[in-house]
Amino acid sequence: MFNKKNIWILLILISIVSSFYFVSGRLKAESNYKNYDILADYDEFSKIGYDYFNTSREYFTALAKNGVSNVTINESTINSMKKMQGSKIKTGLVGNDLIVKGSEEDLKFIANGLKALKKEEQRKIKFIDNNTMQIQGSPKDIVNYKSDAYDVFQNRIGDDGIRGSVLEYIGLGFNTRKIEDVKGIENLSINLRPTFYSRYQDSRACMNRFTEAVEKYNKSQRYVVFSGKEFYKNSEEDPKVQDDFASWLSKNKIALGMIEASNQRGHLAIDGIDSVIRRDSIGKIRVFTTWDYIQREYDYAIPMHHNGEELTNVYYRAISERNIVAIFIRPFIKNDLVISDPEKYGAVLENLQDRLDNKGYEVGNVNPIGSWNPNRTIGMLPIAIGTVAASILLLKLVFSISSIAAIVIFVIGTLLSVVFFVLGKMQSTGTVLFNLAAIVTYPSLAICTILENYNRIARSRRKAGIVKIFIHGSAVLLISILISMIGSFMEVSFMSGTNYLVELNIFRGVKISQLLPLLVSIFIYAAYIGFGREKETDVKIRPYEITNMLSKNVKLWEAVLGIMVLGMLAVFIVRGGNSNTKVPGMELLFRNLLEQYLPARPRTKAIFIGYPAVILLMYIAYKKRGKLLTILLTIFAAIGMADIVNTFSHIRTPLTISFMRVAIEFVTALIVSIFVLIAAELVRKGYDKYIEK
Repeated sequence: MFNKKNIWILLILISIVSSFYFVSGRLKAESNYKNYDILADYDEFSKIGYDYFNTSREYFTALAKNGVSNVTINESTINSMKKMQGSKIKTGLVGNDLIVKGSEEDLKFIANGLKALKKEEQRKIKFIDNNTMQIQGSPKDIVNYKSDAYDVFQNRIGDDGIRGSVLEYIGLGFNTRKIEDVKGIENLSINLRPTFYSRYQDSRACMNRFTEAVEKYNKSQRYVVFSGKEFYKNSEEDPKVQDDFASWLSKNKIALGMIEASNQRGHLAIDGIDSVIRRDSIGKIRVFTTWDYIQREYDYAIPMHHNGEELTNVYYRAISERNIVAIFIRPFIKNDLVISDPEKYGAVLENLQDRLDNKGYEVGNVNPIGSWNPNRTIGMLPIAIGTVAASILLLKLVFSISSIAAIVIFVIGTLLSVVFFVLGKMQSTGTVLFNLAAIVTYPSLAICTILENYNRIARSRRKAGIVKIFIHGSAVLLISILISMIGSFMEVSFMSGTNYLVELNIFRGVKISQLLPLLVSIFIYAAYIGFGREKETDVKIRPYEITNMLSKNVKLWEAVLGIMVLGMLAVFIVRGGNSNTKVPGMELLFRNLLEQYLPARPRTKAIFIGYPAVILLMYIAYKKRGKLLTILLTIFAAIGMADIVNTFSHIRTPLTISFMRVAIEFVTALIVSIFVLIAAELVRKGYDKYIEK
């Protein structure tokens, strides 16, 4: 007959078994997502190519030999045509009309491209002569470029305005000269990128123009990344544009690509794309672009990072840790000068390929991430009930809630599980709430296990040397990691599906999941060890201990210690996640070396703070010394346990990498802990010999 505690444990075990369905499905979806492309924009690189070769084709041929696998060609605009090398295009305004001067071929291309305007936006086009055309304009077409005006003393006295037309920035189709310029270059593919502006352009006409261009010039294209800010849209007159484009993508096995935002959370907004890209039939890939500040990181001003090594690191992390499979490189910059030498790019990309080869990645033939849409309705129910059971177990251990309270919580939790995951009501809200409960509860249960072991040792009269303490501490650390890993399995289950892997869906509670275990660990400490408790007896929070602690006169060293703890926690909060906090150069160098020579980079807060704290707690328990440090070490241990579930909160990171990271953190932390124990023993002996006596 199961006692009450075993019932909760049984429900947890059932949820663990159920989570294997989601874990195996995700591993399968990620298994073929192992190819990547390096893309160079034609317009950007053709310009600097003339600095190194006589023709842009020679330059792209050299780039292809140095690791670039694709050249992207955007739909041309009048503005981009003006910027082409040797262009004769000039523009000006007469009233609201746009005057364009250029070759007869260019003018015909522009006139043909403007046919994709909406019916109500169609403009009369008049050829003044073979090299001049006048495009009818309207007041709403006008755009203004402003520049400040300064007098001889550099005092701002106003601004100067130059007028242009919005028609200069509308996609006109693809320039065949650009395509022919790079077509046929060995090991270099072409990727056509559409541009769409719904205010002026007709969705159907622009879509047809793009699909015809792909079928004519690049039938092997594997994915599409829109170059503008808008996606083809339905209208009352034409409500099936998106359906037809989705059908074309599926038929031709072409995926849609989304460019990762600069803060590494989500993607650049493409208005109208959501209703198509979220469809199960549409392949999905994630894309990275070299942001302006990254272009300037060729010389990163730390040792061994002066020749593009940090660019390699940035690209490597994007591909290996964030499910990126297409990298837009941009011209590298050093000392404010653009680098044109193809071999400089080759060194960066060759280093990248060498590191990715070890993980089974290959250049070219990019595939969309596998479709992974598990049956959440049936599979999620035992996961949710198991999470409720784990939460009740934690409450019983820490707060000693009654059996009646436990039953009430279980009934409420089960009913909510049915509403969220069986009936499908407010499922996204339920996913967030239950996922947050799981990734806070299991690290907290791990802390309970750690402090239970601490109490058992502290109450006994057993003595042990450093070797035995290390072995026992390592075992406790391993068990606590495995308990926290259960929370990670639940996390993978709750945040299941392809849309999570490509960050169309994002878990917004990452920061909370890092901080709550720290707060809960203080309550666990109050229950297991207490504040000023003389004897370690039953586990129970005693309010009078907290009252006595709060009313106690604080010594200077205690205040200093408290400030240090708060400072460390503040650093933990600020440095957590994708913050803009500047990492010291030597720390960054250390991180990069770990990343380069280990299969996955361990997190410094785990190997230097969180995990060694567990072993140091066992040392204090055996030696019956330094009890004052236990509250600090408990919080540090909570940081380590929270780090485990936080690792898996980044759903875009391949699951194998997350597992590997935790394993490497454990092994590395054991090595660090050996030195920590030796230092602790030396300090203890020194204190006994020189201070205590």
